[in-house]
Amino acid sequence: MTASDALTPPGRLRTYLGSAPGVGKSYSMLAEGHRRADAGERVVVGWIERHGRSETRAQLGELEVIAPRQATYHGSAFPELDVDAVLAAEPDLVLVDELAHSVPDTGRGRWEDVAELLAAGLDVATTANVANLQSVRDYAARLTGVGVIESIPDQFIRGGEVIVVTMAVDALRRRIAAGRVYSADRVGGALAEYFQPSNLEALNELCEAWVTGRVDDVGQDLLSRRGLVDRPVVVAGVSGSARGEAVIKAAAQSAADRDADLVVIHVDVSDSPSSRQPELERDEALAVGLGGRFRRIEGIAPARLIADVARNSGASLVVVARGRPRLIRPTRFTMASRLRRLLPDTAVEEV
Repeated sequence: MTASDALTPPGRLRTYLGSAPGVGKSYSMLAEGHRRADAGERVVVGWIERHGRSETRAQLGELEVIAPRQATYHGSAFPELDVDAVLAAEPDLVLVDELAHSVPDTGRGRWEDVAELLAAGLDVATTANVANLQSVRDYAARLTGVGVIESIPDQFIRGGEVIVVTMAVDALRRRIAAGRVYSADRVGGALAEYFQPSNLEALNELCEAWVTGRVDDVGQDLLSRRGLVDRPVVVAGVSGSARGEAVIKAAAQSAADRDADLVVIHVDVSDSPSSRQPELERDEALAVGLGGRFRRIEGIAPARLIADVARNSGASLVVVARGRPRLIRPTRFTMASRLRRLLPDTAVEEV
């Protein structure tokens, strides 16, 4: 630490912690920004995740938004929080949405970028979901059936002020049904899967448990009530290719042999061809028909995301398609090889 660093007090962190997406975390964070701007402070928006929500756009108002930088990963460009530009703006308060996000080109979590802003003496208001906290994410992943991939160290959040944002289950589902959380084409899937009343009630309980320091007790109780304790899981990874049917059938047979649950995962990457939609619908119908669950996850690193789902669900086996040989791609770069490195204690089968 330099002498100038010693003279710069660390900034204050305030986290709006939500029980689930759509409860109003971003709205509350922006409201704080307006309050402090009206009090004469310089406030900038370092990152805001809008999800097409008109309420968020309206709440932004006249707040200054720092232009994102372009991060390049595997030939694709992604907008990201520009830490240098935020520091150059010298604000009193910076608003940073979605604290759990992973930055593709650096491999850092956004919380690490926020830590850099705090170290420079800036106040930060941010948002996160309780399912992203490291102590909670495994319980949330198993209870909801959707693996939580990105996480934040609990101690980082607890090092600042935490404001819990929750909403009654029925009220949140009405917001989703009205298209106020997701676009119209995603409403049905959201209500049918992650936002089932039982999932939302469990997330509310986990949020309260985190505040009171009882995550393990409550999490184990919730798993027991759902009959999820020690239930084996087989995960299948599909890409929307013609080989998905063989992968799902092989995984379903293995699940039957092991008396295990079947979870089929597809990772939606930004450059995935939209022409694969019929194949994915076929895969989903097959998975459900064989007694499994089908989950689509957005991300840019399929092997890592599938591995995290397998780890969070305690999977004993992961099934994927055999990588096609390419002269420019050594065997160690196939999906199965990557998964074996990421999951050294889990069996990985190629079809």
